[in-house]
Amino acid sequence: MTKIKSIPSCDIMMIAGTRPEVIKLSELEKKINFCESVYVYTGQHFSKNMKDIFFDGLGSKADIDLACNTSDVEVIRKKLVKLILKLKPLIILVYGDTNSTLAGALAGRDTKTKVVHIEAGLRSFDLRMPEEQNRIKVDHISDYLLCPTSLSREFLRFEGIKKHVYVTGNLIVDVSKKFSKINLHEDHNLDKESILLTLHRAENVDDKKSLKILVEKLSELSMYKIIFPIHPRTRKNLKTNNIKIPKNVTIIDPLGYIEFLSLLKQVKLVLTDSGGIQEEAIILNKPCVTLRYTTERWETVLIGGNRLYPLLQNTQSLVSVVEEMIGGKIKNQPYGEFVTRKTVNVIKKIFLDCKKTKLNNIIRLEVINQR
Repeated sequence: MTKIKSIPSCDIMMIAGTRPEVIKLSELEKKINFCESVYVYTGQHFSKNMKDIFFDGLGSKADIDLACNTSDVEVIRKKLVKLILKLKPLIILVYGDTNSTLAGALAGRDTKTKVVHIEAGLRSFDLRMPEEQNRIKVDHISDYLLCPTSLSREFLRFEGIKKHVYVTGNLIVDVSKKFSKINLHEDHNLDKESILLTLHRAENVDDKKSLKILVEKLSELSMYKIIFPIHPRTRKNLKTNNIKIPKNVTIIDPLGYIEFLSLLKQVKLVLTDSGGIQEEAIILNKPCVTLRYTTERWETVLIGGNRLYPLLQNTQSLVSVVEEMIGGKIKNQPYGEFVTRKTVNVIKKIFLDCKKTKLNNIIRLEVINQR
């Protein structure tokens, strides 16, 4: 834990713990300047290529690193409770669906601190996913919910959550548009028909049968050059199972965020099992094929920019799906514009309302005590 002694208190505490949160909060944390705010990093992602490379590339920096070095919710929760009791924030901001998000929401409830959940209302309707369980728990714990789209607001309404719900857009819009303007000309030997592949989910990379099917499908795409920034666990499982990647696939090391966006701009299509990359692909007008049974980014499917293609239960040729998607156009953007500004305005309103409520409660107590 760092810098606690130099921070006696704060008004707003923003919590992050993983690469997606660091990326999506990178612009917001710079704009909350209307009060005393503290940016806390839990250390859920703690290796250098999962943490430092993203903070440094985005020009973002946490005020406090709890250095939990784990994804265990209870460990993170206990450390956050201690920090909240020390700094006494008026509100806590949590983002998304990670274990750090859930730990932050639980710590807020434990300390009776108001919790604001940004990116609320996403639903894959697959309770086997730990992220789906986290989303539901966090949404039902939080006092204020900021949704990326009207569809996510409707999902909350269906679950009976109607109060203090706002549609603000998706923060990744501003982040990806800003950093995609930086042109990096790294030579990955791409051509106009190249495809970007990312794969990290357990149901895909920890399953030998799924990995073998993936390799077969990639071989079918022999007419395309495929660039594959490989996740460490995926690399390990390919080696353990002695599975050879076809010649049309080029494996490279994981990339920083700006490097990844630069690569994304150059390809024709994205194959992924990531949640966030589905959003970034659509924002940068790149069609996407999602190698999963379901998605929490239904908006991308509804506008025709994304197709679901589960590896273990799909008889349709991947070639036909890829060619169909490449031939289409993304006409609508579902995630809004000027999202950071809208989100800051809503957070400021929430903060002022909470501050007013707190002041009224203090006055009320003083009146009672004088009697």
